[in-house]
Amino acid sequence: MIKIKTSIKSLLFELILAASIAYLFSLFAQDFWTWLAIILVLLLIWHHYMEWRLLKTLQPKNETIKPLTQFETLSPTLTYYNNQARREKMKSLRLLSRLNRNVQFLSEAIMVCGEKGDILWSNQHAQQLFDFYWHKKVEKNIFTVIFYPEFKTYFQKQHYKRPLVILTNNQRYIEITVNLYSAKTYLILARDVTQFISLLSIRQTFLTNLNHELRTPLTVLQGYIELLEFENANELQQKALHAIKEQTQRMTKLLQQLSLLVKIETADNKQHHPVNMSAIILSLQKNTALLKTEQQRIEFNIEPDLYVLGEETQLQSAVANLIYNAIKHSGEHSHIQISWKMNQATNQTTNQTTNQTTANTPHAIFSVTDNGIGIAPQHLPHLTERFYRVDPARSHTTGGSGLGLAIVKHALQQHNTRLNIESQENKGSCFWFVLGVVEQNKTQSLA
Repeated sequence: MIKIKTSIKSLLFELILAASIAYLFSLFAQDFWTWLAIILVLLLIWHHYMEWRLLKTLQPKNETIKPLTQFETLSPTLTYYNNQARREKMKSLRLLSRLNRNVQFLSEAIMVCGEKGDILWSNQHAQQLFDFYWHKKVEKNIFTVIFYPEFKTYFQKQHYKRPLVILTNNQRYIEITVNLYSAKTYLILARDVTQFISLLSIRQTFLTNLNHELRTPLTVLQGYIELLEFENANELQQKALHAIKEQTQRMTKLLQQLSLLVKIETADNKQHHPVNMSAIILSLQKNTALLKTEQQRIEFNIEPDLYVLGEETQLQSAVANLIYNAIKHSGEHSHIQISWKMNQATNQTTNQTTNQTTANTPHAIFSVTDNGIGIAPQHLPHLTERFYRVDPARSHTTGGSGLGLAIVKHALQQHNTRLNIESQENKGSCFWFVLGVVEQNKTQSLA
């Protein structure tokens, strides 16, 4: 506003000055309007020259990109901004051209298509992956390229929370992700995950075979150890037998946990049904009395008859591992609180915590809190990794295998939630997760 007022004042001042000079000259020769027109033309020429000098100073190496139009020659400022716009446009076009060339050779297959499946753009890797040829002048439909029924169903549902994995005719696994590119345009990303799935299959096969092959010799060892314990043995022999027995029990437990982990990873949501989560937690209360030390205090705060949609064995394993870990690792004089209650927080907070999009679904929170020795911050991101131990020496003392929290993590992933960990050294820890609650009057219809 200040600049506009200043410009208006300058214009009025120049007009008044021009009129005054024209009136003065009209007293000696010619009429007033002739002199006013002459003075205004001279004033316009002077402004034009000063504008040209200013722009020449600001941009001494200005090169005209194309011949100026007649209108542009009247205003150097207009010429300056038009040239600047042309240069920016050329930079953008060169940048887009480089991006287009680079995208062509990305390792992922990229396609852009319309709402009816017509392919608008495709890079070279997509054409190699799905064995087709595309040109901008040739019409091509995505459903003739990816002709599998499951992809057509996935594309038409328009709910793309998770990628689709399809098995092609040449026995390759392709992971496909669809994203909304614009109002009526979709961006399709695809990659070959055959090697990744093959490695997962090899790992699961290895764990299954390992469990099967080692279970029989371990059973034989345990049987002979029990027989040898009844014989008269000296102190050294008894100590050796006791160590062998502990290690065989530990290996048996490790195999059981590996087997459970493989089952959880290969499970699907089709096995889910209404489960009384409150009853599962309360059934573990008797076992905690046997595991805790005399100085530990355990408090259960369980809201009764809260049902969730899930798999009972997986949920029981998750809850049991969290409770037993708190008893074993929180310390001898710790106070452990186990809670399962309806969540009173807002739906927005709940959805952010559980990564769910359901707006008005009731949720409950399970938490295990203690005031024990706590965990150092650098260990928190790795706690759910397989065989990770905060203190290996203490884990050997307590008999930990490093698989408990990994089982919890994968079991909760099967239920569309995640494990949250909060801990401070010498202040305690809190392990908690959120699950959607099923109303009791719906449990029979869902079962």
